[in-house]
Amino acid sequence: MPRAIPNGVASGILPLKLGLAALIWLCLSGPGARAQRMDELLTPSTTYRDFFSSLDLKRPSLAGVRKAVRRGDAKAAVAALAAYFRDRQSPRGLLPAKPEAASTSSSELIAEAERILAHRLSSVGIEHQFGPEIDWHYNPTYEPDSPFDRDNEWTWQLNRHHMWETLARAYRLTGEERYAEEFVRQMMHWIRSCPVPRGEADQRPFSTWRTIEAGIRMAYSWPEAFFLVRKPPNFTDQALVTMVASFAEHARYLRSFPTRGNWLTMEMDGLFHVGLLFPEFRESTEWRQFAVETLFAELDRQVYPDGAQIELTPGYHDVALRNFLRPLQLASRNGQKLPDGYLQRLERMFAFLLWISTPDGDVPRFNDAWSVDVPERLAEGARLFPERRDFLWLATRGREGTMPDHRSHLFPFAGIAVMRSDWTREANYLALDAGPFGFGHQHEDKLSFVLYLRGVPFIVDAGSYAYDASKWRRYVLSARGHNVVHVDGKEQKRRGKPREAYVVDRPVPLVWKSADRFDYLEAAYGGPDELFEDSLRARHTRRVLYLRGSRSEKDLWVILDSLEPFDDRPHSYTSVFHLDVPQVEVRQDQALLRATKAGVTMEMRWARLPGLAVRVVEGQEEPVVQGWMPLAHGRRGVRAIPTPHFEIERSGSFHLGYLISTAGEEVGVRILSFDWAADRWDRPALDIRLADGSTLTIQWEIDPPPAWESGGWARSRRVSVERRSASGARESIQVLP
Repeated sequence: MPRAIPNGVASGILPLKLGLAALIWLCLSGPGARAQRMDELLTPSTTYRDFFSSLDLKRPSLAGVRKAVRRGDAKAAVAALAAYFRDRQSPRGLLPAKPEAASTSSSELIAEAERILAHRLSSVGIEHQFGPEIDWHYNPTYEPDSPFDRDNEWTWQLNRHHMWETLARAYRLTGEERYAEEFVRQMMHWIRSCPVPRGEADQRPFSTWRTIEAGIRMAYSWPEAFFLVRKPPNFTDQALVTMVASFAEHARYLRSFPTRGNWLTMEMDGLFHVGLLFPEFRESTEWRQFAVETLFAELDRQVYPDGAQIELTPGYHDVALRNFLRPLQLASRNGQKLPDGYLQRLERMFAFLLWISTPDGDVPRFNDAWSVDVPERLAEGARLFPERRDFLWLATRGREGTMPDHRSHLFPFAGIAVMRSDWTREANYLALDAGPFGFGHQHEDKLSFVLYLRGVPFIVDAGSYAYDASKWRRYVLSARGHNVVHVDGKEQKRRGKPREAYVVDRPVPLVWKSADRFDYLEAAYGGPDELFEDSLRARHTRRVLYLRGSRSEKDLWVILDSLEPFDDRPHSYTSVFHLDVPQVEVRQDQALLRATKAGVTMEMRWARLPGLAVRVVEGQEEPVVQGWMPLAHGRRGVRAIPTPHFEIERSGSFHLGYLISTAGEEVGVRILSFDWAADRWDRPALDIRLADGSTLTIQWEIDPPPAWESGGWARSRRVSVERRSASGARESIQVLP
């Protein structure tokens, strides 16, 4: 089989240019190689002389190394330094008490270690069988006969070296030297095959030195493997010192080429780890200081005042939080402190997870998000901030602490609104994304939302997929994977500007009001910076009213979608909702859609309009992909889900109205009907008739539409709810102003 390597480089030739000395090193070095002279290479990029010169040999603990270096005896210096590191008791890494049982059962751990011994390695869910030597630049998804779409992440994530953690844990569990020996063999082969880039960071496909991987392996796999396997005889003096030298090369690389966003947090976490765990290097203090100063600045630069990380992806928010947090944990473990204010700035990031958390303790799948164990993360937040009793409450699921002091929450900079009935696992919950595009991992999903009824997710977001070149990846990135409106088949299109253009310095424009009996949100997509595909001009304003019920009333979500073209031509509009349910029943004659899941039934009604049709798309691939749900973040595989499409062709501005609730009479009075009380652009009104003879009327008074160039929308100046009982009694709720 031909090797899938970069730029057609022939087998056996390194993808980066090396000097003659480095090539000689490749031929002569190995786990058991012995140094001859100080001017020989310890790694492909560092001589013994340069390496030992980078150490603080004035330390009393390195006296033996210092004497050997002065004699020019590289072999003795290597032996003395290896003995020092084997006996050194501190600094200590962030190892769990029993790392061999940290994440999996013993049998699973050993089974995985055996696969690694056989060079059967897995990356991003795709396994590949290597031969006697591992090609660290290889990517099987580039093979002509690969069943997978091309995925550059395969090579990149392979080089995070999590397989070395597995080998180290298997060694600790069993004491079998073959696991330690294989780790040493792979580590030395990697250092020989993958010299550190010079002059610039190598972020290209097939790179073994993408900066995010360099940071991750310095903070996770390399320290864990080093500290767990530093004493076995198979971890020779030469191998141990070579690995220490590579730690330093990583630190210099990370120090030289910092990036931005969540990547930068991982890079600086790795740099801080090397700087703290290896204080023997003269540069270690500067590495630590640079990492901490950078992270401290990033806590303000990439975290909004409302606590959201600027990529607006809850999963990557958690990634950034963990990488801000780990230097604090490592410093604390080793009796060091970070600057005043560092810890305090983390509180709002924990609070973000609290307020956005779903009834099942997860996060909504906005942008490239994935599952986050919010209670687990807030357990650490409660430890760091003992005064935040609400962190403890959610971490313990209400067994300890104090319930959060409010239910619904707006993140004004992120533009995310959360509406919830209560803090139980059976809560009703809606989260809507009305925010900016985000600094990274963006999807075309403004105004999309997710909905839980009695703790069960019904309306969902397509979430994330493997970062490959597949149609499924394009699907989740596009507006088709979200609960939004398409115009003439055209989707939202904000992508294409510099990433910094999607970061805001003030709260985003929207209307939000939260009270005991209701929550209300109003926001829009459409303006000079918010076009549809092919530069189509149209505006979609979504108005969501959540009416909290009581023992005798249902919780109700009333959605008014206002649609404005900016010409006189008729346009087709499609409003899409992704339902994670087994099946959907559509009753056209009743303008009713029903779906049942986990014993809960959702009813979705729509207000009738001439020409409005409803069809359910499920598992469609042509003419466009629609009606799918990815199986997991960063992995391949999808499953079909029912996706109702509300379709209409109209000219001029108009409204679509929806009502969402649970079914039956077990919670509140049964709903009989939902329809327009007034279908006017400036004063739309919707009627909800209940089985007890009462009627709810929701009415808006809407300002005239502003000019396209303003980037605004036709705002509601007044929103009210009037209840009329069967006896004629009236009750009013003023929502706006």
